[in-house]
Amino acid sequence: MRLFLTDLHIHTALSPCAENEMTPPAIITAAQAKGLEIIGICDHNSAENVEAVVKAGAVCGITVIGGIEVQTVEDVHVLTFFRHPDALSAWQKEVYSALPEVENDEERFGEQLIMDSNGRVTGKLCTFLLGSTSMSVDYVAKRVRELDGLVIPAHVDRPSFSLIRNLGFVPDMLEPCCMEISRNISAEEARDRFPSIARFPLVKSSDAHRLSEIACYTGIWIESASWDEILLALKFDKGRSVTLRDTIM
Repeated sequence: MRLFLTDLHIHTALSPCAENEMTPPAIITAAQAKGLEIIGICDHNSAENVEAVVKAGAVCGITVIGGIEVQTVEDVHVLTFFRHPDALSAWQKEVYSALPEVENDEERFGEQLIMDSNGRVTGKLCTFLLGSTSMSVDYVAKRVRELDGLVIPAHVDRPSFSLIRNLGFVPDMLEPCCMEISRNISAEEARDRFPSIARFPLVKSSDAHRLSEIACYTGIWIESASWDEILLALKFDKGRSVTLRDTIM
């Protein structure tokens, strides 16, 4: 068993609030420079660029976990990851159907670029991705579990778009294996300030929207960079575990 450096919350240029420099190969190169071996791609309400980053990562030996950062009807951001690409694809269709029929305003919010593994733009997504879906936190948790996925409430310490700030509690239906905190707070401070998350394991991610933000605040002790091993670590099961640092590893 050894320590794998990890960043489970990275956006690509598909997210309109992310920089266009967030191409699949550029993300992988930046991750390599930081010593990362496992990364999570979670764009806002879409997974269109996951496959491209998975392919780019495979060339360099970086494991990419595909997901979507869903914005619920309560304006809560939830990271949803999936073992199988087919499940992620099914979830993406459901998320799209729950988004309002509003077109993205590129001048105001930025482009939503779909790319291949070499970073070439293959299209643009017109549906505005920064809005809330019509799905509740409870529904997201239930449906993702049905698809054999993983639910992690995002940046729960933040003053906006977070579970604790917006709801004030952790719903019983949610049953997350862990909680994500932002890079702006330590685990000790998070547990002190938000007692309702104290019983959950914590991960810390960069939530990178530009290349310079990609970093490692979380290491996971596992046998290999597989879905099952990562899941065991997030649950602190069978000797696997998570290590957090307040500064970049």
